[in-house]
Amino acid sequence: MAHIYLSSLITMKVKYLWRKTPTGSYYYKRPVPKDVQGPGGRRFVQVCLHTTDPKEAARKIQALAAKSDQEWEHQRNPSRATTIAQATRMLHEHGVDPSNPQEDPEALDVFFDMVEGQLPERVREAHYDAYQEGLTIGPKDIDQHLPPATAAALAMAQGRMSFLASDCRDQYIQARAHTDRAVRAATIPFNYLIELFGDRDIGKYKRAEANKYVQHLLSGGHSSSGKGIATTTVQRYITTLRAAWELAIKENELDLKNPWSAVEIPKLGKDAQKRESFTVPDYKTMYDAIDSRELDGLRCILTLVAETGARLGEIVGLPVSDCHLKASVPYIQLQPHPWRSLKTTQSTRKVPLTDRAVKAISKALQLRGDSPYLFPHYTDGTVPKRSPADAVSQALNKWLRARGLPDGLTCHSLRHGMRDLMREVGCPDSVANQFLGWESEGQGAKYGAGYSLGQLREWLDKATALYVSPDH
Repeated sequence: MAHIYLSSLITMKVKYLWRKTPTGSYYYKRPVPKDVQGPGGRRFVQVCLHTTDPKEAARKIQALAAKSDQEWEHQRNPSRATTIAQATRMLHEHGVDPSNPQEDPEALDVFFDMVEGQLPERVREAHYDAYQEGLTIGPKDIDQHLPPATAAALAMAQGRMSFLASDCRDQYIQARAHTDRAVRAATIPFNYLIELFGDRDIGKYKRAEANKYVQHLLSGGHSSSGKGIATTTVQRYITTLRAAWELAIKENELDLKNPWSAVEIPKLGKDAQKRESFTVPDYKTMYDAIDSRELDGLRCILTLVAETGARLGEIVGLPVSDCHLKASVPYIQLQPHPWRSLKTTQSTRKVPLTDRAVKAISKALQLRGDSPYLFPHYTDGTVPKRSPADAVSQALNKWLRARGLPDGLTCHSLRHGMRDLMREVGCPDSVANQFLGWESEGQGAKYGAGYSLGQLREWLDKATALYVSPDH
């Protein structure tokens, strides 16, 4: 494990980071667990990261470590998707095209000889005796005596292998879903599909069934309550299924069309409910509740979200080094970190702080102890499977409702509220977009360094003055 010194205050520990020379590129070097090494297997995974930037190296190691963990887990507990992938590689190694096994009869014969060689001698003798007596030897008589990957490869070569919707799901999750949330997002569309049509070979799903699937979800046929799913959510499900089919077709070299391509969603987006936004009275109600007690970590977070219009995850993941209270215009630097990414490129930005926001950060600095993170209870430099902002959001939303604010208002409503406040004071769109981390339209927006912190602060003060009481 290596230590990366990000600043005089922050030192980050990075596992599996290694260098051949003091000034050379970083490497991802990790010992392979003994239980998955195999005879003559590699003892280490070593990958050059092609960078001398420790932050970039840490990001690359995060992805590589997740991939290694996933591969080793599949070796310990092989899934059907893993078995199919291994079978496909096995056929390729023997010169057999999985999509057209009969194309090269000689390669196919060599493969069959290899399969026969993997059968126990007693089984081969029994099969030979049965053949001499004119008895039929079924696939199950052979498959049960072979390793799973070999049995699957044989089934592919004989044209009796079905690639089911559940196989498509598992392969997609293995390749693309690296967090619990991503796994759930990939699983739900398949659950509805299999429930409606059954777990069939993916080549048997037709365009008409894709359209029926859409109508089934929109009409609420999937639910005992009969409540339909929003059109934008259905579109997201279709996007997942289309991507999973594309991956399966490419990786398994299947000769079939993707039934999920360009599927129409009737009245897409017209049923979307507009997010609630904080109004000036709502802000006053919230701050009356906050000011009635001493600030704690959660109320510091809520204050910063309200005063900056930042996303909750951007605030929760702040390190101390990104808080600049002694600058001529105090600000926070929102930038990607190994433990917290940002939503878009435009999300990287400097956000000026109001007096109330400075007070909240100052309190958080007192509460953090000696941690390099502003909110160490929720961020500790690791990469969690579940976003810490989710837990914070639930707690704060519950707190807001308990203070008499409308049920539709959430932490994210504060971001919408900031945009409305800026609009109310006549703030130019280009200023608001830079402040909130949105892309501005037009070629001119791509030139120059943007508005200064001082200019942003002027508009921020005008916007927040709408709800600030004279004694605040």
